[in-house]
Amino acid sequence: MAEEIILLLLVGGRGQSEVERVLDGAHRAAARDLLELLLRTGLIGRAVVATDDLAWGDTLADTPVEVNFDPPGETFHFGRRLAELIERYNARRVLYSGGASAPLLNFERWAEVLVCLEGADRLVITNNLHSCDWLGFTPANEMIPLVAQESSDNALAWILAHEGGLPAESFPASASTRFDLDTPVDLLIAQRYPHLRPRLRRFLDGLAWESPQLDGVLAEMAREGGSLTIVGRASAAAWAGLERATRCWVRVFAEERGMRASGRQERGEARSLLADYLELVGIENFFEELAELTGGVLFDNRVILAARGLWPSALDRFNSDLYRWDRVDEPFLRRFTQAAAEARIPVVLGGHSIVAGGLMALVESFESGQ
Repeated sequence: MAEEIILLLLVGGRGQSEVERVLDGAHRAAARDLLELLLRTGLIGRAVVATDDLAWGDTLADTPVEVNFDPPGETFHFGRRLAELIERYNARRVLYSGGASAPLLNFERWAEVLVCLEGADRLVITNNLHSCDWLGFTPANEMIPLVAQESSDNALAWILAHEGGLPAESFPASASTRFDLDTPVDLLIAQRYPHLRPRLRRFLDGLAWESPQLDGVLAEMAREGGSLTIVGRASAAAWAGLERATRCWVRVFAEERGMRASGRQERGEARSLLADYLELVGIENFFEELAELTGGVLFDNRVILAARGLWPSALDRFNSDLYRWDRVDEPFLRRFTQAAAEARIPVVLGGHSIVAGGLMALVESFESGQ
């Protein structure tokens, strides 16, 4: 008989600002949905939630879940924490996920993942081999040294396949396999998605945030002969889906895919022609030029930041995504955000998701409303 599958769900972060607390709340709602869905498959032998939130951990007392609290006073390191859990539970077959890593993946696809994992002796199965959000792998207890060295989950599947020698399977790109809840814009996109699990739906229905920029881009998607521009680490599958679903002209400036997973950003090697052009013409003129080219923009501005050697705080990035430019401390990002807010066209700012999984989710939302 195959060893039991141990679910290791990591749910962290206790935000201090209003934006971060809202994200935390969405993550906890999505995590509870995910737990209930996975346990319903009957294929999880043991479910462990690792968290630093004592109060939220106590709310899981009515579930067949073991809560493992982060050691107090220790700086969190993703790989060491996951490796410690694998060792503690002597886990050979592991399904790892962050709490908000797969809010759109349905019961049938999760069951498919678990059946594959249950039947394999050596395997890594994930949503995205090049930048994973969740993965199942076996033999996990033999991979502990590789797991422990990773500071985030992004490259873990790739490392286990290419350094650990595990056969790899990954799912085709879709909203359900590529969308997660990393930034405020992800919540706004999920809010418009028609098929959410119940706890996350209730949480987002109570969210008071608005985004006229996102509404403007959706309106442009619906316009016959509309014009949209995608900027950043754009997914080919996402923009192909946009072209299939709409009658829009689509302009794409794709740069620096994989800059984090490859280490290029950390080494200061990220480059961007758009960032160079922005430097040449100035921020306000840059957005004026964009308005001459297109009717709406989905802008992964992290590439511009990385190319300039900047990485503002998460709070700065999140306030920028919500157009709260007056609360952004970093001078360049504050000015950039204000100029985007005042542009003649809707410009949605965010991270990788808005030109990849988030765009796929927007396309599916658009199609369901037609």
